[in-house]
Amino acid sequence: MASTQEKFTFQGKNEKAIYTAAIEAVPMAGLKVWKTREIAHLVLAEGIVNGDTVRCNIAVSMVDGSTTITTEAKTLPESELRTVIQKLKSSLREILG
Repeated sequence: MASTQEKFTFQGKNEKAIYTAAIEAVPMAGLKVWKTREIAHLVLAEGIVNGDTVRCNIAVSMVDGSTTITTEAKTLPESELRTVIQKLKSSLREILG
């Protein structure tokens, strides 16, 4: 099973705004929201990419405001998982302006 993650920040945006945007960004990136945990600012998502199920966690830190996206799949290479992260980041940027 391959997995990868990336941590980044959105300057000037608070964790609630990023969490809300993540819920909107998931479908824009071709995935579906599987579960949310508002109190933890966590969005769990999944979808099919090139025939494999991809699971994603989007976590927004209440400590430093950073966002961490983790992706995993059974057969996809890490490079394809990074592409999923980039699509999610792009969708988040679009929503957050």
